[in-house]
Amino acid sequence: MIGISNPTRENRMPSSSAPTVRAQLTGLHARSEPLIEVSRQYDRNRVPQSELDEQIKNETVELIRLQEKLGCQPLSDGALGWKDQLRPITQCMGGLAETTRYSRWYDTNTFYQKPIVTGRLALRNFELNYFFQADLSSNKKGWSVAIPGPWTLSELSENKHYSTREELLLDYARVLRAIVDKLVDSGVSHVQLSEPSLVYWPYREDPPSKEESEQALNAIRLVVEKSRAIITVHTFFGDANPILPSLLELPIDAVGVDLYETRWDELPRKVETRLVLGIVDSEESLVEDPNWVVKTTLAINKRTSNKNLALAPNTDLKFVPRQTADLKLESLATASSVLSKQGAL
Repeated sequence: MIGISNPTRENRMPSSSAPTVRAQLTGLHARSEPLIEVSRQYDRNRVPQSELDEQIKNETVELIRLQEKLGCQPLSDGALGWKDQLRPITQCMGGLAETTRYSRWYDTNTFYQKPIVTGRLALRNFELNYFFQADLSSNKKGWSVAIPGPWTLSELSENKHYSTREELLLDYARVLRAIVDKLVDSGVSHVQLSEPSLVYWPYREDPPSKEESEQALNAIRLVVEKSRAIITVHTFFGDANPILPSLLELPIDAVGVDLYETRWDELPRKVETRLVLGIVDSEESLVEDPNWVVKTTLAINKRTSNKNLALAPNTDLKFVPRQTADLKLESLATASSVLSKQGAL
């Protein structure tokens, strides 16, 4: 573990002289054992789609209620129905071949269906229920959806159509911008662009060149500039410090960092953009002590002079059991409550 040690654009966020600290999810939440089993039975044609849908619905409602009880903002439905982190995007996109090819999701024990690009990328059949289930809650505001960013999508794809990597990247960005606009039209207020490939490169022999990094940042800009959504670019699996200054110059509202790979004592000073602190480990079953989360957050606040912080998992909580994931979220919420009540930042 690098960075921390656990002992047991205009900025459109609400402005106030009082410190704002909140807990939030950053991607796919963990599935329960019953849901995992129903999914397996469905894949083997032993139960109908309706039984799987009902289990997903029930668990999503439970997760939403937990977030509302804990005061989490923005709300996430946990993406419990997503087959992998890319699938909602690829389901609504033209220019991709039908495939059953799967690749490992970075260094985890999970897999994603690899996009095979065989034609010009375009938005084909956007369906809101591919992305989130806002109808399961009476709260119609403050919804968040986490989708892969353009650079990560291009890095995880096999290109059989475009003559250059940059052409592929820019078309992914254009499609993502169209998706973000449609999500906003449907009631989503927050969009997270997940960009692990900005900071970690297990699929490449060499890190991205300076030119490629600039292309990646330009592609993100194409997605987010003048967007009506509140945008976070979240990095994980690698050290964000080298690229963080460049990310902070983008017209986005928040930047997320994985504090198990990024040294907090090397973060830039005087950060004005909201920081989403990936401060609980999504690949570790030990539940972090809220007191330790508070202490670490205060140290980061002192380093960055940033009173606009969010506490979050470093990546998808799907890698731990559902009960553990819920307890980690509770730990974040407890810490955020302590910090807010104390006015400690």
